[in-house]
Amino acid sequence: MAQASHIVTEMGFTAAVDGPVAAGRAEIFPEVCVPGSATVRTSMLATWLDVITGWLAVGWMAPRIPLTLDLEVQVIEPIAEGDVVLAEAGVVKAGRTVLVTEARFRLQGSTSPAAVGYASFAASPNPEHRFPPGFAPPSRTEQANRMPVPLAERARCRIVEPGTAEVPRQPRGLNSSGGIQGGLVALAAEEAASSLSAEPVFLRSLGLRYLRPFAVGPARAVAERHGDLALVRLTDAGADKLGATATARLAPVPS
Repeated sequence: MAQASHIVTEMGFTAAVDGPVAAGRAEIFPEVCVPGSATVRTSMLATWLDVITGWLAVGWMAPRIPLTLDLEVQVIEPIAEGDVVLAEAGVVKAGRTVLVTEARFRLQGSTSPAAVGYASFAASPNPEHRFPPGFAPPSRTEQANRMPVPLAERARCRIVEPGTAEVPRQPRGLNSSGGIQGGLVALAAEEAASSLSAEPVFLRSLGLRYLRPFAVGPARAVAERHGDLALVRLTDAGADKLGATATARLAPVPS
């Protein structure tokens, strides 16, 4: 039986690095949209942000493995099923220990950004977290894969109760250091925040600060809502440690 592919490779996004910049492309299909709508999940944009800027971080820090410190996505115009999204990313500042990056997402044929994101990285302090010799970011985009079921189902994300969601640690959902991939942590935050609304919503903005790897799992997100703002705390439930905090701005999905 063939081994299951990594969840991130099934999200329809491909990226390649050319020196100090990176470019990516995605076609929006129903499985990556908010359930019951044609609007792409903001956690998907967060994952694509992590991927495209993460490749820049790999080029900067290799052979050491970069860890995502924080990421932020601001949606300017909701992206919908059937849209083709183009991404461009670059380095904002490269310090001794921290790399700050920016990515812009626009619809094919448009010059205006539909969303913008920022992410910062630091090299893992674990000396065992190193890429194998010869490892390098991709220099060209390849054909994208499409997941067979909706993202939450593919990631085995579940709503424990309104305001609480969990994503398990599983082999097809890990990052290079062996923790739960940051985009799937973002999915848990999104699901927890969205579950507090009786109507379909998407996240107009999403910001995460990663405090420690989700090395045991599951990643448990607990959200509290204040108007259109949700505050989320994400715990590595198996380790009983706070792993991340998040803020999310909720908005009705476009009709």
